Amino acid sequence: MSSKGERTRNEILKQSIIYSSQFGLADVTIGSVAKLCGLSRTGVISHFKNKEDMQIAILQYGETLFIERVITPARCEAPLDHLLKLLDCWSTWINDMFNDPKMSCPFIKAVVEFQNRPDSQVRSFVIAQQERLLGYLTHRIERCIEQKKFSSNIPSHVIAYELYSLYLGHAITKYTLSESAAGGLFKQSVLRLIEQYRA
Repeated sequence: MSSKGERTRNEILKQSIIYSSQFGLADVTIGSVAKLCGLSRTGVISHFKNKEDMQIAILQYGETLFIERVITPARCEAPLDHLLKLLDCWSTWINDMFNDPKMSCPFIKAVVEFQNRPDSQVRSFVIAQQERLLGYLTHRIERCIEQKKFSSNIPSHVIAYELYSLYLGHAITKYTLSESAAGGLFKQSVLRLIEQYRA
């Protein structure tokens, strides 16, 4: 059984990932989190060393949710089916989790917010997190190439870049359409790209 301190820390992270999925990570402060959770500033600070430490913990918490809701359910033996399921889960995970059109991917928001800021621990973590996501996608593509589902003429990192760019476009522009229409267009676009990669 978790302690009261662990439960409080998890509640802080839960409310913070919701907040950052709507407003962005840069707007998450000790004060805003204290207000969200009905705690004093001291109550929040007792769980994190400073704002940067808290922001990194929020991103780590988000990554745990991503693994639970995208990585784990997409796993299967067939490499191409695995890749397609991964992209499908990835494209809907925020809506599935929050069921709120005002929410968007906290990782994308963090990249946009921190990419041109002075170097910091948060910025370094954001970049490393993106590298892990792209690395995982690239590995899935390498498995498709190994199993001769994709042509070996196209480097795996190029395919990963193109598919991830498609996801980024979808994540940003899907709010201009209904959820079902945007989802359908994303799936069609993924399948068209997949056809170009086939062996």
